[in-house]
Amino acid sequence: MSFWTQEEFRILARLREGFLKGSAGLADYWKGAEELSLYDRTFAQRIGWKWDAVLSELSVRGWMPPAQRLVDWGCGTGIASRRVLEHWQGHFEAVTLSDRSPQARAFAFERLREAGATRNVRVVAPEETDCEGAVVLASHVLSELTHEQLRKALGQWKKAAALIWVESATHDNARRMVAEGREFFLEAGWKAVAPCTFSGACPLLRGENERHWCHHFARVPSEVHQDQGWREISLRLNLDLRVLPYSFVVLERDSGREPVSGVSRVIGTAREFKGHLKVLACDAGGVQDWMLQKRDAPDLYKELRKCEGLPLYRWRVEGGRIVEGVGKWV
Repeated sequence: MSFWTQEEFRILARLREGFLKGSAGLADYWKGAEELSLYDRTFAQRIGWKWDAVLSELSVRGWMPPAQRLVDWGCGTGIASRRVLEHWQGHFEAVTLSDRSPQARAFAFERLREAGATRNVRVVAPEETDCEGAVVLASHVLSELTHEQLRKALGQWKKAAALIWVESATHDNARRMVAEGREFFLEAGWKAVAPCTFSGACPLLRGENERHWCHHFARVPSEVHQDQGWREISLRLNLDLRVLPYSFVVLERDSGREPVSGVSRVIGTAREFKGHLKVLACDAGGVQDWMLQKRDAPDLYKELRKCEGLPLYRWRVEGGRIVEGVGKWV
């Protein structure tokens, strides 16, 4: 017996097709609370795992939200704000749920009510959203925004104290988020918090790096691979549960934190060849594709091959080869 009904598979397929084609932004695609609930139990959970990875990195970096008001812009079912409120329990005193869909706003509010967190929660349309001095969350919104709509959104977010922005890790999404988003805020005097190790212009935007994009991989909970419902979704919708790529930027307006010099971030994961790895890494000096031979640094080789921990390193490089690396510098 199937865990899901045929109608539920039909709904999930329709929603996914709209997201992949970039046509979801043409209209309010929700057809009722049952669809929102189905999405929240499936696709939204995958987004939640990406937020878990981002929030974990921010904690490892020692970063705390610089404001006590939270704005979930384009909240959908509210998965981003729920993850953030759970991660920084007791920190936020007020929450604004912002979405073009009244149905989505109502659903997100109800989920917060179930969690006992609606005492100071407002629901508004995006054009009515006050981001002044808040921590703004943006999650998987690029595929639904035209360039003009994004420009207006950036104008709203610019009034915030900080922005945590997570997207799907397509080449176009990642490069657009950096080119139109990250650089916009840096030009306005903001500072990059993550994933960047510096607040200068992104070297990935240089012409020679056109084929690259800033992306990372979140951990899929181990129990998912044993779950009948997820196995069926994987087979019926051709959804790979082994990998979960994401792109993100975190920026803040007023930062007294000084960047730590000489640190590189691994982009994606190290690629394995016979006896060596290729490691694409980004730092203030640019983007480099280093070689790491197993015989040069066996422990580092093992660590990078397993893709565990925060991919931030200080390298010692000789002749284009990494011969030493110290990770987890924060």
